[in-house]
Amino acid sequence: MLENTFIHLPNFGPRREQKLWSSGIHTWDDFLGHFGKSPFHRDWCSRIASSKYALKSGNPDYFASELPRDEVWRCFPHFRKAAYLDIETTGLSAENNQLTVIGVYDGSRTKSYVHGQNLSEFRKDIRKYDSVVTFNGSLFDIPFIRNSMAGVSIPQLHIDLRFLLSSLGITGGLKRIEKQFNLEREDDLAGLTGYDAVLLWKRYKERRDKDALDKLIRYNAADVSNLKTLMEWGYKEKRIRTGFDKLKKN
Repeated sequence: MLENTFIHLPNFGPRREQKLWSSGIHTWDDFLGHFGKSPFHRDWCSRIASSKYALKSGNPDYFASELPRDEVWRCFPHFRKAAYLDIETTGLSAENNQLTVIGVYDGSRTKSYVHGQNLSEFRKDIRKYDSVVTFNGSLFDIPFIRNSMAGVSIPQLHIDLRFLLSSLGITGGLKRIEKQFNLEREDDLAGLTGYDAVLLWKRYKERRDKDALDKLIRYNAADVSNLKTLMEWGYKEKRIRTGFDKLKKN
């Protein structure tokens, strides 16, 4: 979808982009071929050329800064090293509470970073990813991590599924949305909430209850593993709603 994207050009919105597609200009190469010699389109052509170079060189930060925040979903299939991320904490305030578990799913396996064990490894491991996908992470997870781990380098390209799905009419918390998509969890995890996660950590710390920690880690892992399914669905639906594929067929 990125090669068909013009919405990051100055004064371009969805309607203007669709109008361009309707005129037969579907790709960046089409645009440069049509407007490349026009002095009136020099700035736009320069931006398109920069976009081509950024995609070819694998630079997700370029698109994170150039695309409107609600359009970064277009990057999803182009930067596949995504970290599906979710955290557990002892409370909602990053200033007064503790980060307990970070779960990162890379699309095939989940790695759990636990306070007091291997949490420091997250700082190094997160650097290998192009992008990060969360649910409400722009308001909670990412700020909490940055407050708890000063100087941590989290990918700039961030897709927050809470807002992506909301734009498609899918609202509510992650557990509610999972039910809509028939995404099931293990029996002993069904019905658990963020508050239960706080209690599990407390039980682990006070009683050294390893079963409580194991359950907390599995609860967190369930959160991150379902994000991929929701991201893939969301991308397909958003692409359909741009109208691009339908226009191209006509």
